[in-house]
Amino acid sequence: MTPGATTSEGESLRSFREKVAHLPADQRERVGPLVRAIPPSLRYGPVFQRTLRELRKARTVPSWATQERGQRLEQLLDQAAETDYYGSEPGYEALREHSAGAFERLSRLPILTREQLSQNSLRMLTVPESGVQMTATSGTSGDPILFHLDRQRGAAEWAYVFDAWHRATGYELDDWRLFLRGAADLPGGADHYLQRATGELVLRVQALAPERIQEQWGWVRDRGIRYLHGYPSALSYMAKLVEEQLPGDEWRHQIRGILAVSEEFTPGQQQTFERVFPNAGISNFYGLSERTCFASMDPDGTFHAEPLYGITELLGEDGLPVEVGQRGRLVTTSLMIKGQPFLRYDTGDSAERVGTDAWGQPTFRAISSRRGREGLVRADGSLFPTTSLNVHGHQFLCIRRFRFRQDVPGRVTLRVEPTADAAPEELEEFYQAMCRRTAGQVELGFELVEHLEIPPNGKDRIVDQNISGVSGTWA
Repeated sequence: MTPGATTSEGESLRSFREKVAHLPADQRERVGPLVRAIPPSLRYGPVFQRTLRELRKARTVPSWATQERGQRLEQLLDQAAETDYYGSEPGYEALREHSAGAFERLSRLPILTREQLSQNSLRMLTVPESGVQMTATSGTSGDPILFHLDRQRGAAEWAYVFDAWHRATGYELDDWRLFLRGAADLPGGADHYLQRATGELVLRVQALAPERIQEQWGWVRDRGIRYLHGYPSALSYMAKLVEEQLPGDEWRHQIRGILAVSEEFTPGQQQTFERVFPNAGISNFYGLSERTCFASMDPDGTFHAEPLYGITELLGEDGLPVEVGQRGRLVTTSLMIKGQPFLRYDTGDSAERVGTDAWGQPTFRAISSRRGREGLVRADGSLFPTTSLNVHGHQFLCIRRFRFRQDVPGRVTLRVEPTADAAPEELEEFYQAMCRRTAGQVELGFELVEHLEIPPNGKDRIVDQNISGVSGTWA
């Protein structure tokens, strides 16, 4: 829902795309051809079109965006001040200091933790509970974080996604794409499904396999699909299978876009995409389930936060903005979500500051997500992060996937799914490279496996952590 829109207004402005996307799979199949026949300007609805115009205007007329985001922030702060939580909790007195500007008022507020958000979600609502939707995302310890989002948010959110894809890859609204998904409700329990209303060939991540890649890639080639969408880990795995099993395939040169979402994006994955799909642009953006920040990545790896989506800060341990070249924690305030205000929300993520944009926000790179807290446990019980272990290099060319398994502190098994033509000496070189990276941290064993299972949600992970009290999976 756009700023200022009521729930009833948002309901009336839902796009055909949104309505169809929430139908059961069999109903989507029946109405798909009819929806595709509707011109995109009508299919995606007025909220989508207005949001797209606004975000593009913000990029070309920074002065307008500065004024607009100030007005939206002031409205948000005033609404928050009337809630039970923000209106009564210590530290939020600045919400009622109208003599100060909106950004100054915001800067005086405390940092909102994920736990505070979850425990006080209902106390933060600015609208009746019927106007929002309960949402949960897993915490760093495995405990779910609960919060509320505006029910009618899909069209505006899709405008930002489409804009990011279009700028990076040339993607258009009527373009078909392969969509690699995790657990999916597909008709008849199938592992793939043609969703005509949204222009997607949906394929379950778990169905990807060396013995089936010729058939699966054939679906992409035969339909003339030029855009690949999904988790970076799944897209990278498919790319490696195509490279390995279909070395003479020419359609990979016709791929125009890699639309990577919802996982950390590594240099190694980028290297794989550039090698296997040499003519494809790569779109990657930083976003959150909480909808507090949307930042698109430049080709050089720098992220730029959209000014009308939210307000982004990069803070040090002292709570002050970090300098260029320093790392800081990402703290965000949503301008998109109004039903439950997120004011100076600590995302749990960190990044390195690169510079400052036209609205005074940091540009950043090298994001370390809260998911990145997964690690290996040293013998003394301390945590060794895995960030340095999922990178790139020629040693990785002989493997499809790898994962660490740990059952006791100080000892880890590196489990590897090799390529079909992997030579023993190549695998040994990979193992030795990993030994060097873990030297002095843990004892590293080695195991070759035919297939590494993918979790039900379709997101790959680096660590199977089986030590009590340690989080070793993707959030």
